[in-house]
Amino acid sequence: MASNDQPTKAADAPQAVAPTAKERQAGVYSARNLQKALGALHQDGLVVLQGIIDKGHIDALNATMCEEASQRIADPKQAYNQNVKLTDPTHLHEDVYFNSFVLQIANAYLGPNPIWNWLTANTAIADTPGLRQAEHKDSSFDHPQCPYYLIANIPLCDFSVANGATEFWLGSSVYTSIEDQQVVHEDCTVSMKPYKAGERIPWISDEAKAARRSVRPPLQPAVARGDVLIRDLRTWHAGMPNLSTEHRVMLGLGYQSPIHPNYKQRLHLPLSTQDFFLGQAKGRVEVRANFYEDSEFAVTKADTYFDIRPQYGAEE
Repeated sequence: MASNDQPTKAADAPQAVAPTAKERQAGVYSARNLQKALGALHQDGLVVLQGIIDKGHIDALNATMCEEASQRIADPKQAYNQNVKLTDPTHLHEDVYFNSFVLQIANAYLGPNPIWNWLTANTAIADTPGLRQAEHKDSSFDHPQCPYYLIANIPLCDFSVANGATEFWLGSSVYTSIEDQQVVHEDCTVSMKPYKAGERIPWISDEAKAARRSVRPPLQPAVARGDVLIRDLRTWHAGMPNLSTEHRVMLGLGYQSPIHPNYKQRLHLPLSTQDFFLGQAKGRVEVRANFYEDSEFAVTKADTYFDIRPQYGAEE
């Protein structure tokens, strides 16, 4: 008890779901755990699925991705801290790319047979004190006010405040609209073009942040490798400084609701992996992908663009 005999308020944190032994054997959550995960997404815009990926798969992938990150940092032409350029078949694991728990959540939250059309990686580069993203949503358009897209973030190491765990604004997805986003002006510095004067960028306005902070301030949840963070795309978040001596990498798999009319966004993958990515879907997810010869895939920039603006019909 606190000194004034009042209960100490528990620290805010995302809700987490861990599969039971029976659920792990079946590869799906029971009704109770499925409802818990969906409740967290609807209320908080974020849920942690604990211990659903083999740590050996994660560690091997992390070693490769960290080496690739260092190579990218050394390349003066490299503009982004993202993308997955893996062609090594030893890293193609079902529990990473077609995780049955993740797909169960995606089907229940977005609607049957969601569309997988985004694969990326994000690296918080080692020893980058003070370097953080602006608080933002991953959209610039007047997005739906219902679940229409989610991201499955897969940490490739244990995440902490020290190594740049992502900042999340829990519950922001429920109340947000395009009106919370900054209007483009002369002083805006944005990495993804084009934006025109008067349009909205993904960054959240100072006024909206101040109002939300008074209700529920942001946090940086610690998560373990083997966990997966499922995020409603409307949730405010930001990349944070990495004070450690090791890169902090996470994958991002994006799933679109079948009711959201975007037909252009696609995965970009090496042709050598086509059998794996098309053969594992098993009616649980629609894989929308372009495949490239390995040499062409290594240099394509198509996988740097994330644009899920809707293509509504002229009659609407």
